[in-house]
Amino acid sequence: MMRRLTVMLTALFAAGLLATGSAVAAPADEPDQLTPREQAGLEFAGDVLAGLFGGGPR
Repeated sequence: MMRRLTVMLTALFAAGLLATGSAVAAPADEPDQLTPREQAGLEFAGDVLAGLFGGGPR
C-alpha cells in the first residue's frame, strides 16, 4: 500500500516538475507556440493526472 502511494506521489511530482519547468522556460514573446519538449512534458503530466484521477487514455 505504501509503495503504491510512493510511486503515485513520485509520478505526480515528476509531472509537476516537467510542466512547471516548461512553463518557466517558455519564451515570453510567443506564448502560443510550445517546443516539442514542452508538449511532451504536458502530455506526460496529463497522462499521470488522468491515471491518478481515473480519466481514460487519450
